[in-house]
Amino acid sequence: MIRFLQTTSVFAMLLMATASFAQPGNDLCMDAIDINSLFSTEVGVQLEDGPFSNEGATGEAELAADLTDIWFDIASGETAPTIDQSVWFSFTGNGETYQLMTFKGLGSAMYANDTQMALYSGTCDDLTFLQGGEDLMPFWSSAYGWWYSTVSFTAEAGVNYWVMVDGFNHFEGDDYQGISEGSFSLRAMNVEPMIERGVCENARAIDAVFEDGVVGPFDDSESVTGLGVNYDADMLGAECWNDNLDDGSVWFSFIGDGNSYYLSMNQCSSNGATFVYYFAWDGQMAVYRGDCNELVPVACAEDLDEDNTQYWPVVGIDTEEGVEYFVRFDGYHWDNNLYDWSAEGSFCFTAEQSNNPINVDELVQAEFDVFPNPTEGGLTITWTDAATHADVTAFDVTGKAVGFYPNVQRGQQHDLGLPVGMYTLQIATENTSGVVRVQVQK
Repeated sequence: MIRFLQTTSVFAMLLMATASFAQPGNDLCMDAIDINSLFSTEVGVQLEDGPFSNEGATGEAELAADLTDIWFDIASGETAPTIDQSVWFSFTGNGETYQLMTFKGLGSAMYANDTQMALYSGTCDDLTFLQGGEDLMPFWSSAYGWWYSTVSFTAEAGVNYWVMVDGFNHFEGDDYQGISEGSFSLRAMNVEPMIERGVCENARAIDAVFEDGVVGPFDDSESVTGLGVNYDADMLGAECWNDNLDDGSVWFSFIGDGNSYYLSMNQCSSNGATFVYYFAWDGQMAVYRGDCNELVPVACAEDLDEDNTQYWPVVGIDTEEGVEYFVRFDGYHWDNNLYDWSAEGSFCFTAEQSNNPINVDELVQAEFDVFPNPTEGGLTITWTDAATHADVTAFDVTGKAVGFYPNVQRGQQHDLGLPVGMYTLQIATENTSGVVRVQVQK
């Protein structure tokens, strides 16, 4: 009996070891997991699934050449990246446009939170490479999920697509070593493609943003629109853009109602339920009036707070009733002296009505301050401008407007009602505006 138990125990251990090192069921393209259920046919709906695992998976080295300069886990002395532990997914196109993303979903746990993605069409025996995705933002911390990956695409109706997700190989890195493996989830957002919106004459009307507070999501990725860098573009009205370059601008329009507004981009969710991504949240905007043949610049916006990497634009506009306005939206051109690329992706617009005119004289300078900072919620805002009241908008670290406080009195304590975190306050008086950073703690 003892020998039987010992034999059984050894056999069980062997089974457990075999299971722990078993390849995932979707290790090969031919065994791809069907993810058609992820792709809603309604714009603005995001669906998710997972977790999925790449533990014990193998790689397809023969596909690496197409991913050169797209994936960046390159072994010493090599030029192409490595495909180490990849798993496969499949779906059939329905004519809609999507942003597909890996992320840390419920039950997911992946070493270094670091994936890579590639999209193909065709068959497993004859794959056609379409595009690849690396880090959402390689210069930000992986601990917060910035090394997951995304692709934007229009899924042609009836076409079979294949998605390969791989773990990044850190080799002997400073912070991580070896291959990222574990589990991850997938989510897909149905987005409105800006493919026809590259000229003023085809501007997309966004009047609804001034009633609903948010409009979108839109996607301006070159893989969706076909719009890339235009070195010959007219930059009239975009003089505040730090790159002084058109990176595939897309156009929007609205009719003024006589009120003043702050127009901003964000990730489309007011409650954290959904999340779309635009590279580094680094957009630029210019606003015009008139007609497309003779545009008159009205306002220009770049980074909200460049020093604190809050790169999203917020533009203030005093509208005139019945006047048509045009908004030119563009992604910043990044350059790290080795590669250059355009910020692009999916985004929404949000609008906050201001109780004060926004036609600010740039010569009017004021200093803004808040105390106590850090705060447990209540704080006092002061400024050196003569105005006694200001409109205050709070943005979180992702660029989402999370609070709007009209007619805040200078020197009076105000409760922001915000959860713990870091925030940027945009403060606008009738004469000037500025931003300050504040930390909320409990």
